[in-house]
Amino acid sequence: MQYRITAPVHGHTGVVAGVTFADGVATCCDPPLGAIEYFRRHGYELVCLDAEPESVIGFTAEAPEVTVTTEDTTPKPAPRNRSTGKRGSDEG
Repeated sequence: MQYRITAPVHGHTGVVAGVTFADGVATCCDPPLGAIEYFRRHGYELVCLDAEPESVIGFTAEAPEVTVTTEDTTPKPAPRNRSTGKRGSDEG
């Protein structure tokens, strides 16, 4: 299968996972074993050129969705027992 792979870093030129990139884009037939999984994990966009036009099969680098809560849900530690007696004696 033939793929067009776009790097998450715009303009990258070089070899990544056995695939040669020029200006952040590579086109290759049958990439090396494990290369597609590597590209998916690291935010590269993969487009299969043999399938339907422009069908994206990879992931794009987007910020993960984060849920923020305003409640403090962390458990509080139990209070410590304090001695009510006096330290030392006042006799003297």
